[in-house]
Amino acid sequence: MSITHVDGAASAPTRFTLSAGRGNVLLPASTAPQGRLVGEYLFRGHRMRLETSGDGSVLFPTDVGVSLLAALNHDAVVRMAGKRVLDIGCGSGLYTVAVLLAGAATVSALDVNPACVAAAIENVARNGLDVDRVQSLPVDLATVTIDEPWDLLVCNPPHFPHDPVYAGDDGVQAALVGGMDGRALYNVLLARLDELLAPDGVLVLAHSSLTDIARTQAALTAAGYRSRTVQICELDIPLRRFAEHRDVLLAHLYELRNQNRARFTGLRFEVHTLAITRASDQEGGVG
Repeated sequence: MSITHVDGAASAPTRFTLSAGRGNVLLPASTAPQGRLVGEYLFRGHRMRLETSGDGSVLFPTDVGVSLLAALNHDAVVRMAGKRVLDIGCGSGLYTVAVLLAGAATVSALDVNPACVAAAIENVARNGLDVDRVQSLPVDLATVTIDEPWDLLVCNPPHFPHDPVYAGDDGVQAALVGGMDGRALYNVLLARLDELLAPDGVLVLAHSSLTDIARTQAALTAAGYRSRTVQICELDIPLRRFAEHRDVLLAHLYELRNQNRARFTGLRFEVHTLAITRASDQEGGVG
């Protein structure tokens, strides 16, 4: 495994490349009793441990998801201490645990898959953190009730296009497949951003190059937001879980690329971590 980091100033993104043919590089998984998957990560000086059941009900963090955590780990602009955080699509609780370790006051763990919310709470407790600081939201982002906007939103949306051939209702599918063009959660997030985000808040978004980054940035600009690219990670398109239907999935991606709605070369694509704020706020900051 070879990872090359080129660090830049706050205004220039960090870029790194994961070696071709490798997976779970940023959070290597080991197997525990009962087939549980375990990984450890050092985040802002705190060692964190994540576990999932390994039965497919909750996706173990992928390199796509962990790339966002790596961006937050190396970016000093986005602050977490004392903040109210919404973890959108919380999965196993990777971001919920990390931001609590970094001093977040509370985290709302939201996921349409109730098994993910339960796993996030378990991982909070596993890391010796107070589960009373976590609000469970096993709901769809499109229908969640917003009593008060959040200071920090963190999200790694599903980014594969849907096809009935490989569609399923398990946790892995829900975590990876995002509507006909892969943008379903991106679109809901953009539509509700004014309600979700506090006036001086920030959205940290892992944006796949398979899901039309330019479209998102244009929509943000039109709505009065600006984005800073914190990090760009180049890696393999994660096809392993769709090996049986690889050609079908790639056909959808080729069609999206022909429409200039997806960018990738061979089987390599990029994940851009974006820090998004209202245009009147300080770029990338959270107070």
